[in-house]
Amino acid sequence: MKKSTLLLNNINLRPSQIHKFRGFVGNEFKEHDLIHNHDEKGNPIYRYPLIQFKLIEKTPAIIAITDKAVNIFAEIFMKLDKIIIEDTVIPVYEKDLKVEEVEFGYSDEIFMYEFASPWIGLNQKNFKKYNDAGNDEKNEILKKVMTGNILSMAKYLDSWLSQDQKIKIAHKLKEIKVNLKGKSMTAFTGIFKTNFCLPDYLGIGKSVSRGFGTVKVMI
Repeated sequence: MKKSTLLLNNINLRPSQIHKFRGFVGNEFKEHDLIHNHDEKGNPIYRYPLIQFKLIEKTPAIIAITDKAVNIFAEIFMKLDKIIIEDTVIPVYEKDLKVEEVEFGYSDEIFMYEFASPWIGLNQKNFKKYNDAGNDEKNEILKKVMTGNILSMAKYLDSWLSQDQKIKIAHKLKEIKVNLKGKSMTAFTGIFKTNFCLPDYLGIGKSVSRGFGTVKVMI
């Protein structure tokens, strides 16, 4: 699978500004719904985001996955000479573009990942169940949610599992509070193991297009 990463090396943003970074780029390239994930009427398009905005070791980055998204990416790379965050115009002087083929999908190997940004896995329904559960049940709920996140991602990226292929999850996670669209939510940081190969810096869970749930393989 093709993946491209664009780093804006001369710019410093806070994690809370990533959604504004995404909003600016989405507005500049309105004709590409893969960037902003809204249709012509402004309604959200529910799919796994093929273009994601995040911080990679404190550097603002845009990641594209699949040939279709990577092709759009080339246009962004050529035309993006500034970003505007909170009425501040920030010139883009240094752009570092990397295009590569990455592995994605079910594997006989077990991989260990860490969350480079908080994972928002719980929705309103399963949060209540999680909150009322004991520690063992909480762990099982998170395993199921994470499995569902990976399967949903795989489906949108046309990576299908056969009936005898089952995703395994083991995790060591810690609860933290994050702010999403003005609301405080429970999220998780930590590590997990799975037999599914995930490319570095893609996200799982909620709001991955604005930087949440970013995973990185641990060597």
